[in-house]
Amino acid sequence: MHFFAISFMLIALFEVFISSCASKSSPNGGPKDTLAPKLDTAFPPNQSIFFKAKEIELRFEEYVELKNPFDQINISPLLKEDLEVKGRGKKVSISLPDSLKDNTTYIISFGSSLADLTEGNVNKNFKYVFSTGSYIDSLVLRGHLNNAYSGEAEKEFLVALYSADRKSGRDSFLLKERPDYYAFSDEEGGFEMTNIKGGKYLLAAFEDKDGDFKRNNPKDEMAFWPDTILISPDTVFDLRLFTYEPEQSLRFYNARQEAPGHVQLAWNLPADSFKVEVLNAPIDSGFFYYSKQKDTLNYYFDFAADSLLFKLNYDSLFVDSIITVRLRQMSPISLKLKSSKKDLRRNDTIKLRSNRPITKWVQDSLLLVVGNDSLRQLPVADSSDPFQWYYYPPHKSDIKLELKAGAMEAGSLISTSAQSFNYKLFAGEELGSIDFKVKVADSSSAYVLEIQEEKGQVYLLKSFSDSTLVSLKNEIPRKFKVFLIQDRDGNGKFSPGNFQENRVPERRIPYQEGLEIRANWELTIEWTYLPK
Repeated sequence: MHFFAISFMLIALFEVFISSCASKSSPNGGPKDTLAPKLDTAFPPNQSIFFKAKEIELRFEEYVELKNPFDQINISPLLKEDLEVKGRGKKVSISLPDSLKDNTTYIISFGSSLADLTEGNVNKNFKYVFSTGSYIDSLVLRGHLNNAYSGEAEKEFLVALYSADRKSGRDSFLLKERPDYYAFSDEEGGFEMTNIKGGKYLLAAFEDKDGDFKRNNPKDEMAFWPDTILISPDTVFDLRLFTYEPEQSLRFYNARQEAPGHVQLAWNLPADSFKVEVLNAPIDSGFFYYSKQKDTLNYYFDFAADSLLFKLNYDSLFVDSIITVRLRQMSPISLKLKSSKKDLRRNDTIKLRSNRPITKWVQDSLLLVVGNDSLRQLPVADSSDPFQWYYYPPHKSDIKLELKAGAMEAGSLISTSAQSFNYKLFAGEELGSIDFKVKVADSSSAYVLEIQEEKGQVYLLKSFSDSTLVSLKNEIPRKFKVFLIQDRDGNGKFSPGNFQENRVPERRIPYQEGLEIRANWELTIEWTYLPK
């Protein structure tokens, strides 16, 4: 009995131990699958020659799914008909049309469509290659696609390779013909075409908006290589994407009343060569003023009329053309000032701009507070711009400008509301300086140094040939973008390309580090550019 009791207790303890061990944790599923699908076998085999099959069957090592196969799976060279692709389980089948050419190497690229079923890992590099001839073509073309103006990589653009013996002319082959080989630029702007047949080719890139491998809109962005190319193993093609706006002929848009006492005439291009006069205005009762771009002519007047007659004359284009503008009752405008800056350095000019040409200031209604001093000092007029007024430096302290109602007059128009402007003067230790020197190895070429503020406004354009120095002294802390332009046409700015004239865009090289003005810092920076 004693023996059986001990045996029973041992069996019970063993069962408890086993149960305890089993309940400590759930079974571990192993490490997460991070591998993309791999090909197991192919029928016919990959890299086959003398290819005559009507269908390809691909068997993978795991279950796969096809994502967007219609968009992602393509064959190069292109065929007249689309491939028919089906995926089920571990198999992918491809039905081929009857339009395969003799003695041609074909590449079926899967793009980002081939993924494993469980984790969605994508095999981005999978290709199936075959030849209808006795050998597989082996030439490879590589390159990068960047924006010509910004220097940034351009992704998802079609990079197209055309045989140089194409039938269509230069003005139409991108529209009429599909490329012989193609690729799409990746996230870094890179592209690669493999298994290319030897020969002479033309290279271009554009956005395939319609999915037909053609550039259907001549105004869309594009890039191209200017010369016929022979592909060699070590050649990398850097394409620069640009938008070309063809030159337009000068055209008059319209003339309309913008406000009481203000009519605006507009053109599509700078039109300061036009001769414009008002036929029914009293003498010396109004004046013309062009916009900064010279494509808009403003006429300001101070008399009553039902309509105005403008005579336009421009050589033989406009001879005694009469434009009638009907004037209507409009709500009166308020005469006001604007000021471009509220933070000043010691030698900055305070700039004031009115919305009408000021004909009179009322000194008793204007007060300039400089530190502890209150002055009745009027701004100085710009001799060439009736809207612009200045307070000149140097400045010694913070400034406040106060204008009462009635401080300004523009003909019969009088300001009806008060305005005030506060200007803070920076202390010396709040400012910084940079000496920026640029040197190029190719001193025989013309260059332009372009410095931009962060929002893209051009701060400086400077032409040079060998080296140049820009000193930014006592600047407000901020960041600049810097570009170096290879100024082939010598116009002192960036010029885009022109496909019809076989002119690629000028190279615009970004200075990757940029410039940053730091408070109470004085920096010297040198950039030496070595052309590729």
